[in-house]
Amino acid sequence: MRIRSRAGNFNMTIEDVTVENGELVMTGKMGVWSAKTMLNVDELKQMLATMKVSARVLDFAALFAFRYLTSLVEEDRARHLAAEAAPLPEQKI
Repeated sequence: MRIRSRAGNFNMTIEDVTVENGELVMTGKMGVWSAKTMLNVDELKQMLATMKVSARVLDFAALFAFRYLTSLVEEDRARHLAAEAAPLPEQKI
C-alpha cells in the first residue's frame, strides 16, 4: 500500500492482522516507522459504506478469497499426506 499525504509519501506494509479488544489491528510499517492501525466495527462499517464497489471488484475479491482458501486446504492436505508417507523412526530394543 502507499500513503500519499502532505507529510510525505510512504509505503505501508502490513505484517500481521489480529483482533484485540474487539478491534481489527493491522501491524506493520509506514515508511521506516513501526505502525499499528486499529479499526473498530463502526469505523469498518463507515469505510465500507463510503466505498463504491463495482460488480467486477466484488467478483475479483470473491475469486481471490476462494483461490486463497483452496490453496490453504491443498497445503494442509499435502502436509498430512507427507506426514503419513514419512517412514517411522526405527526403535531400538
